[in-house]
Amino acid sequence: MTVALLQTAWLVPLYPLLAAVLSLAWSPGLISRTGPRPSGYINLLMVAVAFGHSVVALIALHTNARAGAEALYRPLSFGWTWLNTGGLRVGFDGLVTEQALIAMALITGLHLLVQIYAIGYLEMDWGWPRFFGSLSFFEAGLCALVLTDSVFFSYVILELLTLGTYLIVGTWYNQPLVVKGARDAFLTKRIGDLILLAGVMALLPVAGTWNFHGLQGWAADIINNGRPLPAGFQLILLALIAGPMGKCAQIPLHLWLDEAMESPLPSTILRNAVVVVGGAWVLLRLEPLLELSPFVQGVLVVVGGSTAVVASLIALAQIDVKRALSFLVSSWLGLLFVAVGLGGTAVADHLLLVYPLPMALLLMAIGTIVISNITQDLTQLGGLWSRRPLMGLAFLAGTAGLIGLPPFAGFAALQELLVLVAASAHPWLLGGVVLLTNTLISAGLIRVFGQIWGGRPTPFTQRSAEVLWLMVVPTTVVMGLVLHLPQLLVHNGIYAFTPIPGWGPLGWPLLASTLLGGGVSAAYYLRPHGLARLPEALGGLQAWLAHDMQTERFYHRTVVALVLALARFGGWSESSLVDGFSGGTGAAALAGARRLSFTTSGRSQAYALTLVLAVLLMAAWLIADGPGPLASLMP
Repeated sequence: MTVALLQTAWLVPLYPLLAAVLSLAWSPGLISRTGPRPSGYINLLMVAVAFGHSVVALIALHTNARAGAEALYRPLSFGWTWLNTGGLRVGFDGLVTEQALIAMALITGLHLLVQIYAIGYLEMDWGWPRFFGSLSFFEAGLCALVLTDSVFFSYVILELLTLGTYLIVGTWYNQPLVVKGARDAFLTKRIGDLILLAGVMALLPVAGTWNFHGLQGWAADIINNGRPLPAGFQLILLALIAGPMGKCAQIPLHLWLDEAMESPLPSTILRNAVVVVGGAWVLLRLEPLLELSPFVQGVLVVVGGSTAVVASLIALAQIDVKRALSFLVSSWLGLLFVAVGLGGTAVADHLLLVYPLPMALLLMAIGTIVISNITQDLTQLGGLWSRRPLMGLAFLAGTAGLIGLPPFAGFAALQELLVLVAASAHPWLLGGVVLLTNTLISAGLIRVFGQIWGGRPTPFTQRSAEVLWLMVVPTTVVMGLVLHLPQLLVHNGIYAFTPIPGWGPLGWPLLASTLLGGGVSAAYYLRPHGLARLPEALGGLQAWLAHDMQTERFYHRTVVALVLALARFGGWSESSLVDGFSGGTGAAALAGARRLSFTTSGRSQAYALTLVLAVLLMAAWLIADGPGPLASLMP
């Protein structure tokens, strides 16, 4: 039975997709007597089925010798042809691998907990069908993304996830800021998607395949035979990394994640924990191609390093707690881009593995505060440690799992990254970037903790009520997973069994950077004193950082201004040149015809006189031109 579930693991994306389709019956009110709640329960049931199938398939992979060996060394493949014409075949080719099963178990399991969490968070909301259906649509897309072996269908699925982002961010569509956030998030991600599409289209004639394993073999053939890269191949690679940059909110395509915070918080948990890493998954699958171009790898390092530092600085100045955590998402994923750019696929895999659970736990803990205190403004919160200690512990557990603090999982992954950058061409520079980023992330998370749970109660937190058990239970479950994540990684052979998993020679500077950032931030924000506010001289700096270093204004003055100028020039040329030329020639023809019409008098004497004058003029022209033309007319 378990082997059969392993061989049919490709069915997992269909369960949430079916739930999303069934939600349509409640969304426009076709089923109204029951109210909207059954749609949420149907989605919860189908997500539970998808999680159960994923877990049983993963267990079968590790416990059944025959099935395990077959899946590890000869993965189960499946596919269907979408287009086959003129020698071109485009199909959805998929592989059921160990990495795909782990990813699907994580996606569906976290999604199941978030669905339960959302039932409590949106208890009085009437938009259940649209919201829960969109969440299931997200899950179906992510599971299909980890299964597909085609870069073309990876692009298609990323496009569907962009559509899902638009739908979920616009859940509360009667609010103007929500509409603006959904539109801006959609358009910003579309920039990276369009560039990615150009790269995907250009890749097929060069490599001859869209399958990741085929591309890996093609890249290995180039390396082994010493053949030069095809012309323009680096431009293709730059286009291919544009899509993951947009999905992972990397500079300069990072503004959409900030705008997407207008959506309900349960969707923020999924988006910041698993949806954003969909782009990183595609980037890791493209690693064999990226290794062919040191220039493109350098671009990844520059983009990732600059995003890691800049986004963590911006997070320190945010007042909205959801936006503060969203910029920390961009910062952490920037470190992953650095690992990919340095060729550390294993390190990037570990960063990707330890990231989702701590980030989900942070947002779950924050959600219990936002829903019961009716604000997400950090300046209006405080003093909740005596009232909400369990959620405070959950936030601290998520913080510990995301920064370089032993023995938690984040420390092991960041220590591996430090070892990787130490062996690079610029160890001091890149090592400083990693340590500085870890310091700023630690400071940013402790700042959020201090402003919510530290200090004295405010009018918003004076009577902070406990939330429903539907929100508390999933949060505590995720907290337990985060605390036990190092043991799970050791048990599965990812890290060696040592007193401190992942400890290495660079563990001391990493720990020092964590203690520096967290300690300074704790001393600054945990106690209510005069230094809890920035001095007036630094107010402008905080405002500059809080507004994303005026990036949006910069885009309006450069990119948007250029597009508007080109549009105005196009409109002027259309009206003045194209329409003016056609309209002018038409008017001249009409005017000439009108004047010629005056010569039509109907008098035969005028017509005869015109013919005589024409003959005389022709004869004069022939005589003036010499005897040559006349002689040619003589017999």
